[in-house]
Amino acid sequence: MELDKVVGTGAQATVYCSGNYAIKLFKENCSKTEVFYEALINSIIENTGLNIPKTHEVLKIGNQMAIKMDYIKGVSLADSILKDLGKAEIYIENMVTLQLEMHSKKEFLPFSLKDKLKGKIQSNQCLEQIQKEKLLKLLNELPGGERLCHGDFHGHNILLSEEKYWIIDWIDSSYGCTDGDACRTYMIHCLYAPPLAEMYLNIYCEHAHREKNDILKWLPVIAAARLSENIPNEKEMIMSWINAHD
Repeated sequence: MELDKVVGTGAQATVYCSGNYAIKLFKENCSKTEVFYEALINSIIENTGLNIPKTHEVLKIGNQMAIKMDYIKGVSLADSILKDLGKAEIYIENMVTLQLEMHSKKEFLPFSLKDKLKGKIQSNQCLEQIQKEKLLKLLNELPGGERLCHGDFHGHNILLSEEKYWIIDWIDSSYGCTDGDACRTYMIHCLYAPPLAEMYLNIYCEHAHREKNDILKWLPVIAAARLSENIPNEKEMIMSWINAHD
């Protein structure tokens, strides 16, 4: 199998184009369980009818595990915004429409959103025990739910190809309260595209018929879960959100 060119990189894998397929090649130290779990999640999401790349097989290339899926040749929504900031509001509207379509789906995945957040907070080495207890108390008070949550929904995980939007990278997906999923999107914008953060929140709340506070009350626990990803340049802002809850 020829891996023609790199089309994406991440902490655990590199994605290559191979003909009409994308080959997600994981690092050698990545466990077989994690690879099969991602393939399982992708296969479940296919049943929702959303536009996502279909998974075809899990394979081994040399000493590395890989997932073979459809290759979607397109431009990310994030890059589209950067190329034409004058249309940012239109693109954010399109993103929210896509997010609400996803949130309309009921799909019971292996983990709920609250369980995933709880696990990341409990295992976080950057938080004191008293902080964890306060955050877990807040998490327990937040609503549950049955709706499909992406877990990392932002412009880089949305591709525009042949006038269709495709959602990629479902490894963090879960079922639960859509307010928490929207809060994650808002947080990512605060970190990497601040001018768009309030625009996104306003448009989402308007279309989803939610109050801003419904979304923002999730911010301390969403931020604490993000802290476990150990991204150095984010720590100061994330800790400000966590400490604001204290």
